[in-house]
Amino acid sequence: MKRHRHTLPRLFALLTALALNGAQSAEEAVQQLESVQVEMVKDPAAMPYARMNELLRQLETHGQGLFAMRFKVSRKDGKSMEKTKLALVQDEDYRPIVRDAQGWFTLPTLPPEQAKTAELASNLPKGQVALEGRVYLTTPPERLTLAEVRRIVDIGRRLRSEMLPWYLRWMFPQIEGVRVCSAQPAWELQWREAGRSLLALPLSAEPKERDPVQPKSTPAAELRPCTVLRGDEPWPDAARLEAPADTTLSVRLLNAR
Repeated sequence: MKRHRHTLPRLFALLTALALNGAQSAEEAVQQLESVQVEMVKDPAAMPYARMNELLRQLETHGQGLFAMRFKVSRKDGKSMEKTKLALVQDEDYRPIVRDAQGWFTLPTLPPEQAKTAELASNLPKGQVALEGRVYLTTPPERLTLAEVRRIVDIGRRLRSEMLPWYLRWMFPQIEGVRVCSAQPAWELQWREAGRSLLALPLSAEPKERDPVQPKSTPAAELRPCTVLRGDEPWPDAARLEAPADTTLSVRLLNAR
């Protein structure tokens, strides 16, 4: 098994000023903090980073800025990920990967030649890491119109069926629509037609829809209601979503039920 051994500083060295002889002279003292030795082990079962990089590159090139991807790793044995370290390793260089409070992180897009030798590595034993990817929408709720929904669905389908190589299609889901969720189901589509006042159409919650942000263990009484806009509704492109401030959007996958 190929291993990459690197010294990962627990913290960057901190520069502090040490005043000497009052205001006439000063010297900088460097506090050298403890370093941690980490074995960065490539799991041969993991997908080569070149393919992941190609997916990210295609999203940037053809996704028209509509989509972003975030990733999360978990241990297959169910143990805590608190001490797990991740890095993008390339030859003798590495890029530590920072996760947010929920464990999600983004991956960089590299030039294709660099991606060929890059590896996504961890300090866990071989075969112990499960990688999850999630597609995020960049459109905020206050800018969502039916025209935008139709664009998201159309670009998503074209990406998967026409632009992505066959070996990357399984990584990008087939999108059916845009899921709208909030604590209260107070959603409307509003638009104006020529010679008429503002029209408002209330949207109903779909009982089987779940907000993907909420954990699967969330009690039924605490689930946020959701509805779905699929783009095939018989209303004009200009119809705009009016929703509560806590509304979140997510992609609704085809045959997700």
